[in-house]
Amino acid sequence: MNKRAEKENEGLNLNLGLPVDLTVLTRRDGNAASGLVQKGFRPPIQILIRLLDRVLAFVESPLFRLWGNHIPLRFRQRLTFLAWGMYLPIHKALIGRRTGLHKNASLEYHALTSVMWWGRLFPVTIKRMRFSLSQLHVWHPPDRYPQWSLINNSSSHGTHSNGDKYGIRGHVYEVYHQMKQKRTPTGFRSSSKDPSIAEMTVTGQYIQQASQPSKKVIIWIYGGAFLAGDSKGNLGIAEKMGMLCATSEEHNDMRDVFIPDYGLVPEYHLDDAIHDITLAYEYLIYERGIQPNDITLVGVSSGGGLVVLLFQALAKAQRELKEGGVLMGPFVDYTEPKGSMKEYIKHDLIVNQSVYDEGIPYLEKVLGSHENRVRASP
Repeated sequence: MNKRAEKENEGLNLNLGLPVDLTVLTRRDGNAASGLVQKGFRPPIQILIRLLDRVLAFVESPLFRLWGNHIPLRFRQRLTFLAWGMYLPIHKALIGRRTGLHKNASLEYHALTSVMWWGRLFPVTIKRMRFSLSQLHVWHPPDRYPQWSLINNSSSHGTHSNGDKYGIRGHVYEVYHQMKQKRTPTGFRSSSKDPSIAEMTVTGQYIQQASQPSKKVIIWIYGGAFLAGDSKGNLGIAEKMGMLCATSEEHNDMRDVFIPDYGLVPEYHLDDAIHDITLAYEYLIYERGIQPNDITLVGVSSGGGLVVLLFQALAKAQRELKEGGVLMGPFVDYTEPKGSMKEYIKHDLIVNQSVYDEGIPYLEKVLGSHENRVRASP
């Protein structure tokens, strides 16, 4: 057992600096809480959290639909940053740098920790995970970063850009293309059935940065532990990655970005995800005419695992490899979590204890035995 991560945690300011770890009383596998319940005692915090969770479960569906489908994106972005702008000075005045992992961390990080930490006390369902990740673009409005005055919709696309609709600067093409064949074998399950039309259809969002398509293209593969994530929610952050690839002073060599959709667990299998990503890669080459050495794959979390799996499939099939890949916190080990994967949930603002408790059991449900999980891990 790797004790390094556990030792590192001992030197950090965990649990908002509170003297007790409240997650022990609320987690599904909290041994302390289970022992108390068996003795007929439920801590008040556990009762309160369960009550609030039931209220949230009752109202979340209409609230999610209202916020995600009926309130305009630009209004959601402005409202979110207005709320943050009001909260940050209040946090600075009343709390300061006392809730984050270390006093030397930025004030913004401490403030964000104070807001997001409480989510670990509530059960995180797949529905809640998917809604949260579908709203990533709310935090990436086009007027925030990068602040390049030379780049705007009117100069890059004339009057024909639909970027405002999607909350970005560039132009979005919604991809829906049926491929005739898949050239690169993938997956570790044996299957002899012919693929359906749906299985051979590539979907996603293609961001064109300027009036003409760029020569080099990024494939942005979003994360979400194979349980959540979608192409539209990643438009803002993916576009900025393409913008930051510009090297000229005129920023006229930004890269277009393709964000393919892929099948999520539990509706689909890990094999379906790598099948979809491989098909999306081949779509750029054989349908859009992009050269393999002009394609860079960028994967976040589980998306990073899919990038590695695609690299391995291409190498095994002796296909021409792409320009390169970028892995951001790649999720590549699907065996029983240990070390930092297990210890850092105590302070991770995204993959916290509740996300861990909901997501990790699916590794065994989907992949089965330890041997299968080792074989599936890139």
